[in-house]
Amino acid sequence: MSSSDENTVLSAIGARTILNLICKLFFRFLHFFLNALILRQIDGNILGIANVRLQLLYTTILFLSREAFRRTVPKLNSIRSIQHYINLIWAVLPAGLLMTFIWLPITLYYKTDSAEKYPFYHQACVYYALAAFIELLSEPLYLLATVTLNYQINIYIEMFASTLGFTIQAFLVYRHSESALYYYGLGYIVYALLITSTYYLYFLTRTKQNRQRLFLITSLQDLMIKPTSPFVDSSVWNETTTFFKQGVWMKILTEGERYVMSLFNLISYKDQGVFDIINNLGSLLPRLIFSTLEESAYAYFRQTLSRTKTVNDQHVRDDEMLVHPRKDEPTIASSPTSTEQQTIKQNAFTFYNYLLRCVIIISFIVIIFGMPYSRFLLNLYGGTALTEGPGPLLLRLYCIYILFLAVNGITEAFSQATMSIEELETYKNRIAMFAIVYLGVFYILIQLLGVHGIIIANCLNMSARIITNSFHIYRYFRGNQWSEPFQFSLHYLFILCFTSFICFYSERWFSNSLLHFGFGSVLGLGILFLTWREEREMIHYINCIRRLNREQKKAE
Repeated sequence: MSSSDENTVLSAIGARTILNLICKLFFRFLHFFLNALILRQIDGNILGIANVRLQLLYTTILFLSREAFRRTVPKLNSIRSIQHYINLIWAVLPAGLLMTFIWLPITLYYKTDSAEKYPFYHQACVYYALAAFIELLSEPLYLLATVTLNYQINIYIEMFASTLGFTIQAFLVYRHSESALYYYGLGYIVYALLITSTYYLYFLTRTKQNRQRLFLITSLQDLMIKPTSPFVDSSVWNETTTFFKQGVWMKILTEGERYVMSLFNLISYKDQGVFDIINNLGSLLPRLIFSTLEESAYAYFRQTLSRTKTVNDQHVRDDEMLVHPRKDEPTIASSPTSTEQQTIKQNAFTFYNYLLRCVIIISFIVIIFGMPYSRFLLNLYGGTALTEGPGPLLLRLYCIYILFLAVNGITEAFSQATMSIEELETYKNRIAMFAIVYLGVFYILIQLLGVHGIIIANCLNMSARIITNSFHIYRYFRGNQWSEPFQFSLHYLFILCFTSFICFYSERWFSNSLLHFGFGSVLGLGILFLTWREEREMIHYINCIRRLNREQKKAE
């Protein structure tokens, strides 16, 4: 990839990041408002069943069926045969069927802890599984739009389906709280039908030229599986199967606490519901931002940097396609020169540093304001049902956990985008080991500390992954200032601690919660403004994206 191609990719991904962030902000705040209404209307046990046990069924089917395909989207100029890739991506459906046949019976009958006594439990299980499979029907068009870097299509369609589908779901649950599980499942069916039908309607309403530009095909017939020799590209297939194996352990590490809670009944459904509320509230803004940046970071590193393997300290390409191109299909672009490779690598290193420092600063701000105001936020969101019990301390611990999530997200995005196939296999084995240790530690901590042990176990889990990813990054850049994003001045750290102290003790100075929140926030933000030289990294990152967007528009 040349430097101009790199700028094109970064410009597209930068625009995608901003657009994705705006859409997700809107949807998350809408979802936040709708959940607040539902929270005060239905039984806490139903919340635990719907938002933990049934949601786990839905996300497990989707993640294990499609995540490997999303992680291995090839570069446009390296696709030798579109038909080979289409044959491959339709494998998402048999994968979805397999996951459904495994997880649906488990959810229906294993360790239900009397969940079936609530009306429509079995129907809701079937609805959640069916919704996941319907959504998988849209995956081929999603992947083809991703190949061509037309991310806005996926963002707009998901935004439309989410807003309409989950608003309908919330309205139905609110009006029929006695049949809440039934309407939770029906809401997911509506969402899945909306997102799938919208993809195909959008495709069919484009001209043939636009279809080719946006999806690399001109008709639905081109989207069908056809016999070819070989049937799929072996290079992409091997990479996809590697990510699939790794994805199983990644899912356990990411949501292991939900599997343990759901399958072993360590805590009641009501406590599971409280944990889910804390998880959603604690991750409302930070994880929203981080997930968007992580997706964009992975896409950028994946498109600009080749997967590499180390041979005598020389980095060489390891992702060449094995199928020879036909005359009517695109050929791979010429290899960049050594100077261009060094420039691209240095730009990627700079981008990585700015991005990592950005999420760390955001995490610090969440910690110093989130921990003091945990009780106030919970009372505002759910009333005494959340403030009386483990809720406030759980939210404070979650604020610290956000820092680990932020660092792991960016480091893991870079590692998975640049590891060779052999390194990914080794990483998969390490992830498997981490998963086994994590589940053991999680089980012990939840027995000793109750629901608070969940967050502590997750922090330990993320720490192990951060160390592993940082070691790969250190080797990839040969130790070239890899720790720079973690270096902060003593002056900045002192200001953070002093601001946190002001926010905590303002609760004692004001009996009114709103005055406590307002005074502490205004004073804390004023003090943080004195450290603008640290926060300017975020501003510089945004300005870089804007500058590349302007340059790209001029070039066009």
